[in-house]
Amino acid sequence: MIISNDARIVSLRLGPGEDLLQGLAHVLDAEDVDGGALVAAAGSLQSLSYSVVSIGADSIPRYTNIVEEHGAIEVTGIQGHLGREADGNATCHLHGSFALSDGSVRAGHIYAAAVLVTVELTVILTPEAAWKRSSVEYGDSHQMPVLLPQQRQLATHV
Repeated sequence: MIISNDARIVSLRLGPGEDLLQGLAHVLDAEDVDGGALVAAAGSLQSLSYSVVSIGADSIPRYTNIVEEHGAIEVTGIQGHLGREADGNATCHLHGSFALSDGSVRAGHIYAAAVLVTVELTVILTPEAAWKRSSVEYGDSHQMPVLLPQQRQLATHV
C-alpha cells in the first residue's frame, strides 16, 4: 500500500474525434507524474474497442476477442488507473460501461475510444505513487498484463 499525501485533481474535456487514452496519457506527461486514477467520466463516443474477461475450458481467465462499436455511444461510467509502461511511455488501464443508441449496454476493458461530442474527465494524480506495467502469472504459466503500484522516488532539491 502506498499513501500519497499530495494528490492533485485535474479536470479536463476532450472534444470531437479526440482519443480518450491518448488524452489521459497526455495528463501524466504534462504533469510529470507516473500514477493517477480516472474517477469520473461523462460524455459520448463515436467509436469504442473493448473486451471482457472469460474463463476458458482450461479454467484460465483470458480477455475475449476485441469488440468494435461505432455510432453514438453514451458513456455511463469509466474508471481505472494511469501509469507507465516498462519503456516509460504513459499508459491506461480502463474499464467502462456504455449505452448504445438502441439502449443496450456494453461494458469491459477499454482498448481504444474516440470522442463523439464531449468527454469530461476528472483525474486524481498521485505524485508519490507510480503505476508500473508488469504481469502476473497464474494457471498453467499464463501471463496477464497488469499495473502494479510502486513508491515513486521524488527528486529532492538542495
